[in-house]
Amino acid sequence: MAFAPDGRLFVCQQGGQLRVIKNGVLLGTPFVSLTVDSSGERGLLGIAFDPNFATNHYLYVYYTVATSPIHNRVSRFTAVGDTAAPGSEAVILELDSLSSATNHNGGAIHFAPDDRLYIGVGENANGSNSQTLSNLLGKMLRINADGTIPTDNPFYNSATGNNRAIWALGLRNPFTFAFQPGTTRLFINDVGQSTWEEINDGIAGSNYGWPTTEGPTSNPAFRSPIYFYGHGTSDTTGCAIVGGAFYNPPVPQFPSSYIGKYFFADLCSGWIRVFDPSAGTATGFATGIVNPVDLHVGPDGALYYLAQGSGGQVFRVSALPAQALNISGRARVETGQGVVISGFIVTGAAPKRVGVRALGPSLANFGISGPLADPVVRLNRGDGSLVMANDNWKNTQQAEITGAGLAPANDQEAALIAAVTAGNYSAIVSGKNGGTGVALAEVYDLDQAADSQLANISTRATVGTGSNVLIGGFITGSKIGATRVAVRALGPSLQQFGIANPLPDPRLELRDANGALLASNDNWQSDASQAALINSYALAPPNNLESAIAISLAPGRYTAIATGKNNQTGIGLIEIYDEE
Repeated sequence: MAFAPDGRLFVCQQGGQLRVIKNGVLLGTPFVSLTVDSSGERGLLGIAFDPNFATNHYLYVYYTVATSPIHNRVSRFTAVGDTAAPGSEAVILELDSLSSATNHNGGAIHFAPDDRLYIGVGENANGSNSQTLSNLLGKMLRINADGTIPTDNPFYNSATGNNRAIWALGLRNPFTFAFQPGTTRLFINDVGQSTWEEINDGIAGSNYGWPTTEGPTSNPAFRSPIYFYGHGTSDTTGCAIVGGAFYNPPVPQFPSSYIGKYFFADLCSGWIRVFDPSAGTATGFATGIVNPVDLHVGPDGALYYLAQGSGGQVFRVSALPAQALNISGRARVETGQGVVISGFIVTGAAPKRVGVRALGPSLANFGISGPLADPVVRLNRGDGSLVMANDNWKNTQQAEITGAGLAPANDQEAALIAAVTAGNYSAIVSGKNGGTGVALAEVYDLDQAADSQLANISTRATVGTGSNVLIGGFITGSKIGATRVAVRALGPSLQQFGIANPLPDPRLELRDANGALLASNDNWQSDASQAALINSYALAPPNNLESAIAISLAPGRYTAIATGKNNQTGIGLIEIYDEE
């Protein structure tokens, strides 16, 4: 498969149809239907778009001719909209006649940054083909777009005729290969026989050793693979390397750690792995795929893979930054300004369905002393107006709350579900009839698929000592990769907002789900590099005694803990900002 410059995805079907996926929809009419020999590994195998496709509308395909003598061919077609212009096929290159063996045809074709067309050709199950300059089988070829042969090809003066197109040799079945965007680097995936699968560094004039060697070699006559893996059925072994895509899209969607990495897959074991060229190592990415055959990074920065199994399917792997899925704040509920307030912002165009809970009595099950006996929760808009309130959760919305998996453990606890539009909101937990005690305020994202999200979350409450410190919990997840967050603990600056007893000198800790300390801070300017990041986010706390942390977090559960320096007490505010 290959993306056209306009974003359409063209997919080769082995039986000869070239299909078009446009705006996510498979078009009913094929771009072209070719008569091919599709026995074994033959058929319509490769596609590439001319570098000047926008003006000349040329695209190229690699397929097996059905008439005798059976052979593979590269042809050019002219596009008119979503179909090929009738009679526009122009044969660019005829390859050597094939034997009765139907495997090892290669088939991948790609234009390089030098606008030359590169072609991967298998050795037709005859290893001796790979070590000779007298035929094109078992080779990487390089030709001009019109089918002529560049005079700077490495064997131009030592081979004859079409064989001068040979660019590298010693390959068994280079079924797939890829150029790294923005560079001239080429990785060739060579399918092994009994022991090793190879990723080879594509270098002009190289001999990769087949059939004399397979996998790593110390023979100076041959170029050893830069990565190889063995045969088997585990998530690190396989039988046939396929696909190949560098992650260097015009608009990256995956985390920055993927930039410059190389995706590859295995046909039999059904996995996709990520190769790091700088480290020479590979790590797992996806499993459970039925016969993957090709990989591409789309113009949208997503990874696309083509699977031959289950009737033939194209899949898109989206990797957006992690996002807040739910937030919580635990502290001692007092009266007046000492209630617990968990604030959040809903961003995006679509309404967001949220669940809000206020827990008290059930906290005793977790060793919390002095829990709030009867919590009440109110959900307010940014202007202070009430969205919804609840005292005991079974009084209203019982079925909906239970269905969402948010039923509190104690009937005295409070919960509600509301659909809210973009804006600022506060979940306020107080004690019924002026009651006090430790409580937990929670806000859940119940509609993660909506075009909106929770952002810039905060919890304000009285910071005490011991178990009565202020704890802001949050979860990031459901996406791939890390996201940048900023966490702040404010105290002194709250006085300007009418808070009578602000925490004089807050300290901040960030811990993971296991309680491990990830970062801590007392005064936000004490670490110059952290202060620079906080300033770049425009989140510098108003007071130098306040605390802040900038960090990238993988999907998971996290806890921000605000305490008073030297056991000071007062009202504090924890804020968590999504900086992606």
